[in-house]
Amino acid sequence: MTIKSSIFGSVHPNQTMKELETINLDKLPNPKGTFILGHYPNFKSNDKHVFLEKSVEECGDLYSINLVGQKFVVSAIPELNNEILKSRPKLFKRLPKINAVLQEMGISGVFNAEGDLWKKHRKLTAESLSLKKVKGYFPIVLEKSKSLLHKFEQFSKSQKSIDIQREFMLFTIDVTTAIAFGYELDAIHGKDAVFQKHLERIFMMLNERNFSPIPIWKIYKRTKDKELESSLKHIESTIYKFITQAKENLKNDPKLKEQPTNFLEALLIENNDGAFSDKEVYGNIFTMLLGGEDSTSSSLSWILYYLAQHPEMIKKVREEAHSIYCDHLTPKSFEEYQQLEYTNAVVQETLRIHPTTTQQIVQANEDCEIQGLKIKKNKKLILLNRFAQRLDEHFTDAMTFKPERWLKSKCPMHQNHDVSTIKAFGGGPRLCPGMNLALSEMVTLTSMICKQFDIELAVKKEEVSEKHSFIVYPENLYIKLSKIN
Repeated sequence: MTIKSSIFGSVHPNQTMKELETINLDKLPNPKGTFILGHYPNFKSNDKHVFLEKSVEECGDLYSINLVGQKFVVSAIPELNNEILKSRPKLFKRLPKINAVLQEMGISGVFNAEGDLWKKHRKLTAESLSLKKVKGYFPIVLEKSKSLLHKFEQFSKSQKSIDIQREFMLFTIDVTTAIAFGYELDAIHGKDAVFQKHLERIFMMLNERNFSPIPIWKIYKRTKDKELESSLKHIESTIYKFITQAKENLKNDPKLKEQPTNFLEALLIENNDGAFSDKEVYGNIFTMLLGGEDSTSSSLSWILYYLAQHPEMIKKVREEAHSIYCDHLTPKSFEEYQQLEYTNAVVQETLRIHPTTTQQIVQANEDCEIQGLKIKKNKKLILLNRFAQRLDEHFTDAMTFKPERWLKSKCPMHQNHDVSTIKAFGGGPRLCPGMNLALSEMVTLTSMICKQFDIELAVKKEEVSEKHSFIVYPENLYIKLSKIN
């Protein structure tokens, strides 16, 4: 199979399985770097994902980088990456450093667990975030969406430029804290800025420590390290109070066992045999906060970025909303949300071009062979999952925003449409358990916004850039909303 084009122009051909059998991972080509630091300066930057993707043009779709002495294999081969993801957690695991950093922060949940412990966490969290449970949480999504739309109405009256990434982050914090453990934060209207501030500090420091070559905080505690400890204590004490309260609620109201009102209650119900400690329950609540805030808010921001450039698509989303929930502000039920096919197509197309996670880093648990490629134990690999999603080989006219490609009636068999390359929510057994919840937020809110407002960019589209923190999000994205009659 040959890569015909990419966002950077022509690239080296994909390796066939036979070719992979002959490759020595210790002798791969690598991009230009410095003598001592290697490629660390590039990897430390806010656009490390762009450096990794552009290096495919220079080195081919399988190359290596050096981060201050640590060597990583970088793969842009979707078939190889798929097989590696399917082989988790048996043959591959997350980079141990990620787990070490989270454990230092007192967090042990499904995100950083491995092996049998991951299976134990996964079973519990998957059931607590099942489609049935997400349907039960849907009223919270509707309530928070209405709250944000009320704020947007005020913005539209003043024609104020909106930092949309910021506003969507406040929305997702409200949704996630309410669904995770029943906390009515109201960050949208700035009611509990303290909790929100602590969360943001933790996420910022988590990203910094994950990519720091030297754990300076273990040697010397800087001001920001002390502030992190304070933030962790605040979040932990708050969540533990809710754990105690949730146990009391379940004891006093047996009906909650049939229909829990939040993720914490669902976790405690599924944990009826007491297999999980409160610390592990806390870890999974924190994991939900980690996964539910940045990623969903960034995806929503990219959705509006594209819609603002396509008024005809806004009109289609609006017409669909009117046809399904008529004069109502929101879908009247979860079933009506599920009927928003065109809006869902807009979301899927955004996730294809702008997934918030562009790559995954894994490490081999043992010597193994994947697609003929021999991989030694402890070998570290960076899987460039976004790369294939943006190639014409896998999606016809790949860098053109076309929601119609996701509609069955608009997806001719002769066109390229390789959904196996899509890794917006990960892949294999470790597919993100929060996918159904995230989609319900994105599709519902997008439909509601387009029904009420016209959308335009308040900056030139060329002025909007990608920034890589824990996830990839848009920087300098400002929009204006105009209430329609």
